[in-house]
Amino acid sequence: MPQINDKNKPRTGAYLNLFKQKYGLTVSKMCALFGISTQAKFNSIVRPAEGNSSEELLDPTVALILRLYETHESLVPLNNELSLEDTYKMFQRVFGKTKVSESTFGQLLGRSAGSGYRWLNGSGNATPQVGIVLERLRHMLASGMEEPEVCYLWLDIVHQEYRARNQVPPLSDIDAVKLLIQKYPLKYKHMAS
Repeated sequence: MPQINDKNKPRTGAYLNLFKQKYGLTVSKMCALFGISTQAKFNSIVRPAEGNSSEELLDPTVALILRLYETHESLVPLNNELSLEDTYKMFQRVFGKTKVSESTFGQLLGRSAGSGYRWLNGSGNATPQVGIVLERLRHMLASGMEEPEVCYLWLDIVHQEYRARNQVPPLSDIDAVKLLIQKYPLKYKHMAS
């Protein structure tokens, strides 16, 4: 097994797999971190048909990215999404604990009512699509938006999609646009009808 600190060896699929294991990353996260187009492509790099992953050299740019992450761990973007639990608590802080149940939480992220329960009780994982939502919510917060603003904007989007599908949206009694305009009048006055 190769060692990450082995600077004199060219980087191969085995090193990429070692990195994946070290950080406990999914294949989709690895593809995003290294710019690999598909999960099938990643798997072919890590486990080629001949079984010689330790011998097949990585694409030079992928090898350089890997060395960058190996030598500067602070650059590995591991925490680029909110956790499901942190997101749940944020929704509860903004909308109230009694309004945001585990089942409502699943629906707020575009999944079934049961998904929220499974996520928060450790018996299920979020889909890659939910991971994208969590990453975008974190990005909104990191860009300077306050929790209420992020939650109101997200709820408005959720309401739009549910209503377009002729379904009753979660937290349908909350007017997210009205709350946005009240709390951030200069920024969201354009949303007033």
